[in-house]
Amino acid sequence: MNHIVNISTDRLWPHPENPRKDLGDLTELAESVRKNGIMQNLTIVPLELADPDAARQREGKNYTVLIGHRRLAAAKLAGIKELPCRIEEGMDKREQVSTMLEENMHRSDLTVYEQAQGFQLMMDLGETEASIAEKTGFSKRTIRRRLNIARLDQEELQRKEKDVSFQLSIKDLYELEKVKDIRVRNKILKEASSSRDLVSRTHSAVGEAKREQNAGAIGAMLEGLGVGKAPEEAKNELYSGKWKTLKGFELEEDVPKEITLPKEDSPMYYLVSYRRLLVIMKMPKGNRTLSPMEQEEKRKAKAKREIKAILKESSARRKELIEDILSGKVDAVKDEAEEIRRVWQTLVSLGAGIYGSTLRKLFLDKEEWTCTDEERQEVQKKADALSMLHQMLLILDASMASTNETFDYKLNFNPSKGKALLKGYEALKPYGWYFESEEEKKVLDGTHELYEKEPGKKNGSS
Repeated sequence: MNHIVNISTDRLWPHPENPRKDLGDLTELAESVRKNGIMQNLTIVPLELADPDAARQREGKNYTVLIGHRRLAAAKLAGIKELPCRIEEGMDKREQVSTMLEENMHRSDLTVYEQAQGFQLMMDLGETEASIAEKTGFSKRTIRRRLNIARLDQEELQRKEKDVSFQLSIKDLYELEKVKDIRVRNKILKEASSSRDLVSRTHSAVGEAKREQNAGAIGAMLEGLGVGKAPEEAKNELYSGKWKTLKGFELEEDVPKEITLPKEDSPMYYLVSYRRLLVIMKMPKGNRTLSPMEQEEKRKAKAKREIKAILKESSARRKELIEDILSGKVDAVKDEAEEIRRVWQTLVSLGAGIYGSTLRKLFLDKEEWTCTDEERQEVQKKADALSMLHQMLLILDASMASTNETFDYKLNFNPSKGKALLKGYEALKPYGWYFESEEEKKVLDGTHELYEKEPGKKNGSS
């Protein structure tokens, strides 16, 4: 039977697997139904085909809705007693879910969460990506991406989706796919405070995964050359004078095809320090005992190197974020005028110098002085084409990079420099900036234990 018949609303029930969980505001639709009646019939199936347990609990012939859940709810709200329905007989569970998915998704009725759940339900019922694509008209790539979303922590996903201030989008979740480890994806989803923050954390996680992969590949090559992993204490002693660095590999770059090591009689080891993998060896012990003053200077020199290394890590991530902003990987801010004001105030605090070479450097893969006049004119055109905000962000990055010391010669914290750098990172928060570790922030607010404590003052006080 598939002709149109009028069915009492008391005999019509929502489908238990309806992908659309939230029917939205029905007030306007209910008013329209009250005035004009139902203009389009519902599509229904016998209740026993959709929910046998519910069918046994209810007396008489009942039906469940495939297409028209909002119309049914609005009709009940408007006091309508009967609705025109087309009854579909013999549809199995997969066909029912497929029909509801196709109807809702092509009308953009489903949320990200609901789409993901719908495709996952079809897979659970025995469908494949190919059969879902054939039945719904969606590409295999789209289906695969929705299924990736279904693998996320669904409770957390719903919370973020319902949070209007978070502004979660399909684009953000597609970015999250770049993180291979589902546990890391869920951690990012849980910890992110906004959609921009989610994208920023995703990019950081992707970069970290690449560095870990490169470190593993280089480490394996080094072990093949007889270089072992450094003992645990080596990382803390790296700047103490006990170890000598023989070679360094930037983990952001491609893994070298071969590795050549210097000839040394002492054993060599390797370890990862921030974004580099270092080959090190123990320094030969000297016979002379250092004086207390020399020991103190050595301690301060080690602390300064550690502070600079922490600042360098933040600087590398900041540079990546600004490059992503300029390339369009990170969405533009809504209030550009306010962002320009924030960045400008930071540039003033940093005492930034405005130089055209800073902008041109973005488009050069060599030193500018080696360029021909024609090449200089070409890169100048590209620099001129940058928006005012993008130009300011490049100058901001260069100014922050030049402020690479937050201490004086005595290792006392310099509050003006620290505050200026913090202000710079504050200006980047609308784009998703966050500190990966407490150490980064402590170095900038002066509370890190590496700084000298002046008598009567706590670290961070001016």
